[in-house]
Amino acid sequence: MFKNVGDSWSGISVYLIVIVLLVCVGCYLYQALVVPGLLILLGVFWYSRRHLQSKEIVFSGYMDNVVRNIERANHYAVRNLDVGMAVFSREGKLQWCNELFQEMLGKRRLDGKRLEDVLPLEEKSAAFETLSVKDGERVLEINKRCYQMRYFSVRTQQSAQKPENQMDVTSGLMVYLRDITDWETLKRKRRNERLCLLYLRFDNYEDVMKGLSETARANVDAAVGEAVSKWVDGLHGFSWRAGKENTFAGMSQQSLELAIKDKFSILDKVREIKLGNKFAPTLSIGVSVDGSDFSEVALKASKALELALGRGGDQVVVIRNDQNQFFGGTNTVGAKNTRVRSRIVAHNLREKMLAATNVIVMGHVNEDYDAIGSCIGVAKLALSVGRATYIVDSGQSASTARIHEMLQAGEAEGKLPAGATRYETITISEEKALPLIREGSLLVLCDHHRQILSASQKVLAAIPENRIIIDHHRRAEDIIPHTVLTYMEPSSSSASELVTELTRYFDERLEFTTLEATALYAGIVVDTKNFAVQTGARTFEAAALLRESGADPKAVRQLFKDDLDSSRERSRLIGAAEMPTPGVAISVNREADKNGQTSIIAAQAADALININGIVVGAVINEYRDGSLGISARSDGTVNVQVIMEELGGGGHQTVAGVQIHGARAEDVIPRIVELAKKQLDEIDSKEREILGLPQLPAGAEAASAEAETQGEGTGAK
Repeated sequence: MFKNVGDSWSGISVYLIVIVLLVCVGCYLYQALVVPGLLILLGVFWYSRRHLQSKEIVFSGYMDNVVRNIERANHYAVRNLDVGMAVFSREGKLQWCNELFQEMLGKRRLDGKRLEDVLPLEEKSAAFETLSVKDGERVLEINKRCYQMRYFSVRTQQSAQKPENQMDVTSGLMVYLRDITDWETLKRKRRNERLCLLYLRFDNYEDVMKGLSETARANVDAAVGEAVSKWVDGLHGFSWRAGKENTFAGMSQQSLELAIKDKFSILDKVREIKLGNKFAPTLSIGVSVDGSDFSEVALKASKALELALGRGGDQVVVIRNDQNQFFGGTNTVGAKNTRVRSRIVAHNLREKMLAATNVIVMGHVNEDYDAIGSCIGVAKLALSVGRATYIVDSGQSASTARIHEMLQAGEAEGKLPAGATRYETITISEEKALPLIREGSLLVLCDHHRQILSASQKVLAAIPENRIIIDHHRRAEDIIPHTVLTYMEPSSSSASELVTELTRYFDERLEFTTLEATALYAGIVVDTKNFAVQTGARTFEAAALLRESGADPKAVRQLFKDDLDSSRERSRLIGAAEMPTPGVAISVNREADKNGQTSIIAAQAADALININGIVVGAVINEYRDGSLGISARSDGTVNVQVIMEELGGGGHQTVAGVQIHGARAEDVIPRIVELAKKQLDEIDSKEREILGLPQLPAGAEAASAEAETQGEGTGAK
């Protein structure tokens, strides 16, 4: 409102100068005006000075009034507004707080206490350092009420005894607390009441009902439906059965949290139904919380169910916060007796190959005999319909060279018919494959479905749409996108078994040569550990078909032979193994060279560990010189090592899995492996523990373990 008093003279100086000039001119023209002129000048200066002094007094009074009002307002705000305030020194100790701040905390005499002792922060010793780096806000729960905490760095004075220009000015922390309990309660209520959609699938319906009478079928079907209905009703949800296998359900997010805490016990309840059925019925459930509207929630629930089925079924996949959580899936995947899907896939595969300009077949990086055998089998199918076919090799596997040596030796012995394909000539590197890719090229990916595992990332990127996956591993989250056909059967022993089955329906007149059959047979043998694990009736049927085609077991045994140095290294890893918990053996290979042979030896050592009495899980960790880790994990079927490796960022199969980790050491991951394996082992009952040679749990340990799991969060969340 008022200008600075010092500036007032400058405001009237123009007028004063004009008056002085006029008086001077008048005195010059009329000397008689000199005395009156001087009197006029003195009067003007005296009046101006008095007026300015009066104005200064008025301005000072106004400013005093303003300052008092501001002080009163600040004092009122500090004492009466609904904001708790506190100031902390550079050392993180409380210097001052208002009464409301103390009331919010329910504490008195807080002066001098440290920040972490005053507020319930996640950070402990480094709380002040963390908050003082950058201004921000967060929500705290104090005495069952929610507060919004805003914090800012402020300048504080350490010593008031020094002169003002010599005071130590440092950086402290200003904290404001505002009660937002009602708002948080409303948000929590909305979140808890949010509708979640579930798709439930009776995933082995045909196998369970096979061979049952109509009455038994009705009883089993009704028992499964009743179990699902009771489970949903107990969670205050709704359900609607759509057909024999599918059920649609909905519930609140609060109820879903209870189901997660209970680890979806409906899976176990359904599996326990035995009403004359030979196979235990299993459920697969897809759940979604995310979505801007119900259609998007339903779409994501459908994708979650598809992921659960792709991972072998008998499990739950929950999509929330754009992340997948997995529950169940630790039991052995039952082999499916129906071949309807094989027939459909074979017909579709034939159509895609006929429509392609050429076919590129690719396994995973560092190919094993299953990847090589399945690639040879797919190449056989593509060549049979007259398409130019190439197999892309990663160049990192010694197994490829051995297979080619076997093929060349067989050709020399006359085992290759006239005009038959020489697969070593169509096996090419990444550099040779890229120029062959053109519009209409079809890429068939064998024995893997994750981009990071492909033998050539450039070839994969060069064919972005026209892709086919043939794999026997459980489906991972990062499955290769944009496929025109995906054939994944976790119940199968190997990709070679899947390809062998496809030939039956691809072309009835198609016959394998001795060398082709031997390559596929080697793939089945390596993944089943010589028909010891993950082997079903369909596995033996595929092996029998290959034997009829001339597969040579003797040649396969020659492929699996090792040199003396490899045997010594494998024995060293086995001898260095330790058992951090009963049933789990872990060996660490320090300063390992990063090559294909090292990983092969690690896998062989892990295979050998589970053949030792009392060991159900074997893991060999290669600690490479570049700071990365390679883990090969094996199980005799008691524990699902795929679930364990997925927690570490890898994947695989129930009995065979692995992972590559960058920037870690063995000591970082061993406790996690032991913890996850022990969690599954603790669920084994006493009779099975006796058979496996595992020590019995102390009395009451199983109940305590179950109680601890009920109180904790869902297992398998990722």
